[in-house]
Amino acid sequence: MGQLWLSKRQVLRAGDPGWNSYIQFVGLTHLREVRTIDSSCNPCLDANCPISTLDELWERENKGLLPPPNPDEYYLLFTDASGTNGSVAHSRLTLLGYDLSDETWTSSLLNCGRWQGALEPIAQRTGDNGLLSLEDARLAQALLPGAWEGDPHSQVTVWALFEVAPPES
Repeated sequence: MGQLWLSKRQVLRAGDPGWNSYIQFVGLTHLREVRTIDSSCNPCLDANCPISTLDELWERENKGLLPPPNPDEYYLLFTDASGTNGSVAHSRLTLLGYDLSDETWTSSLLNCGRWQGALEPIAQRTGDNGLLSLEDARLAQALLPGAWEGDPHSQVTVWALFEVAPPES
């Protein structure tokens, strides 16, 4: 089974300090919030914790290791979209979309400036949370090396991102 990663994140939303300058930087004026594995755009409030299975996630929760997030926070579960967990499913997981990042988990889409040329129409198809469909993420992954020749941010992994819903009371 492929590796899963879990972290509590702070949501960056329209109206937050720095939002306008961020939107100008990435050129995605339709965004209402940002969800990404990139901690500089979606602050990580705890460490990115590796987990092996969803059962391990629920065990951590049952032990009280996942305190309920505040209203501007959420638990992010992410995995390599090409791995065996790329299409993980559970009633408490909501697929947020797909992100692309280099080996340092810097999002090529949400933290490297505006996508231009052949990448621009793909960027404009992001959801209002800044994430792509799997088809568009894979297309961008194929185009990035030619569009950003020699740039380390062009060698990317496609990540599937999920929000973990709190347990029912």
